Parts: sequence; C-alpha cells; structure tokens
Amino acid sequence: MKVVLHDRTNGLGQEVRDTAQRKLDRLARHFGKVVDAEVEFLEERKQSDLTTFVCRIVVHLDGRRAPVLYAHERGADPQSALDLALDKIDRQVIAFKEKVTHRRQAVSAVRVPPAPAATSRPDEPERLRLKLRPMSESEAVSELQADTQPVIVYLDEDTGEIQIMVRRADGSLAVIQPIVP
Repeated sequence: MKVVLHDRTNGLGQEVRDTAQRKLDRLARHFGKVVDAEVEFLEERKQSDLTTFVCRIVVHLDGRRAPVLYAHERGADPQSALDLALDKIDRQVIAFKEKVTHRRQAVSAVRVPPAPAATSRPDEPERLRLKLRPMSESEAVSELQADTQPVIVYLDEDTGEIQIMVRRADGSLAVIQPIVP
C-alpha cells in the first residue's frame, strides 16, 4: 500500500511518520482493498498562542465506485491527532467491510438458494433414545393420529409393559407387544 505524508508543520518527528506508516500498513493487512492513503499534518495557531495539530487521513479503497474514507482530528501533539484519526479510519474500514460481507450474504428475491445436497445414509442405523411415559391405548391412538410419525412407543398404564403402536400402509393401527424370553 502506498502512503503519502504531507507535513505542513514546523517539523514532524520520524517517530510519528513511522507510526503512521506502520498503522496504515496494518490497516491494509486487515482489509485487503486498501489501495493508498494520504496523511496530512497541519499546525493551527489560535489567538491565545495555543497550538493544535490537525491530522487528516484520506484512504482510497479498491471497489466499484472507488469509495473513499476520510478522517479529520485535532490533538495537542501530532501523535495524539494521528491516533484519533487512525481510530476513526479503523472504525470506518470495519463498518465498510461488514457492509460488503453482509451484502454478499444477503439472499435477494431473485436468487434461489441452492438445494442441500442429498446425504447418503450410513450403513449403521440411526439410534434414538426415547423417554417412555405411561399412557392408555386410547391416548396412544389419539397421539398417533395427531402426529405424522408412523410409530409410537409407550409404556402401558395397566400392565407397565412397553407397547409399540404402528400405523399400517392402509391406515389401520396395530399394537406390537414385545415379549422377552
């Protein structure tokens, strides 16, 4: 990434220049679409003989409409003004990056999401753990008719044994009473 520094003060320290270069390079690593950046340092003198330093950062991004990010901050010294402006640019880059990724992830009305790939069934059967609750045969019939599942396993209220009620292909119901020898 190309970084151009404009010094319109009475002399900018090398440390501030190195910090600006290092942090803007980090910004380019954080978001790969950063093309170049311009950093300008100004010195403002007020009537009360107070000097404030102004840091302006303009970052050009690679994109369709060539977006530009801009930050303008004041500080008591060039380093503090630079830090404030870099924080502002960093927030703008993160917001722009989120905007781009959310736009890519959004599903429009025209696009149809791809159908999930058919998963092949493993050779091993799926194992389900059921909590059996006691119910009468009439409760099991009404629950099976209300549900789309073809089978219901329950604990018979009267005998305390496990019962399996099955909906057959013709729509009739059958009760399986397992016997353990």
